[in-house]
Amino acid sequence: MTETEFIAQEGPKAFIRLWKRVILDPQAFFREMPSSGGFENPLIFLGVCALIYLFLKLTVSGWVEAINALFLICLTYVFGPGILMLGSQFLFRGEGDYEGTLRVCAYAGACLTLAWVPALGIFGYVYGFYLVFLGTGKVHQLDTTRSAIATLLAILGTAAILLFVLGEGRIRRPIL
Repeated sequence: MTETEFIAQEGPKAFIRLWKRVILDPQAFFREMPSSGGFENPLIFLGVCALIYLFLKLTVSGWVEAINALFLICLTYVFGPGILMLGSQFLFRGEGDYEGTLRVCAYAGACLTLAWVPALGIFGYVYGFYLVFLGTGKVHQLDTTRSAIATLLAILGTAAILLFVLGEGRIRRPIL
C-alpha cells in the first residue's frame, strides 16, 4: 500500500486513496512521487480517470460530445508529455526524462474526473495544469518560474499541434 503509486491489484480503494492524495495534497504527492518505476501504473490510473470522465461526460452531454472530448484528451496525452519534456530539457536544462514527465501528466489526469461538469469543467483542466506545473518542477528540478514557463509552452505547443493536425473546423468535433 503506497501513497505515491497506483497499484491496480489493490482495487478501487487504492485508486480513491491516491486520487484524494493527488487532488488534495499535490505538493506532498509530487514531492514523494518516484520519477521512475515504469509506465504501467500511472497509465492505468489515467485510464481509470478517463473512463470515469467518459461515463460522466456521456451522462450530461451525450455520445458525440463525450467521444469527441475523450479523443482530444487522448491526443493531448500523446503529444503533451513529450513537448513538456523537450521544453524542460532543452530550454531550461531540466534533469528529468520522458518517464518522469509522463508519470506527472498521468497522475495530473486525476482532474479529468472533475472536468466533465458543464461550464465548470474548465476549472478542472486549470487545476490539472497546476498539477503538471508542480510535478514538472520536481521531476526536472526546475524553479517555479521555469516550471511555469515549461508548462505553459507545453500547453500552447500541444494546442497548436492539435489545431494543425485537426484543422480549425474539426477541433470542436474531431471524430463525429
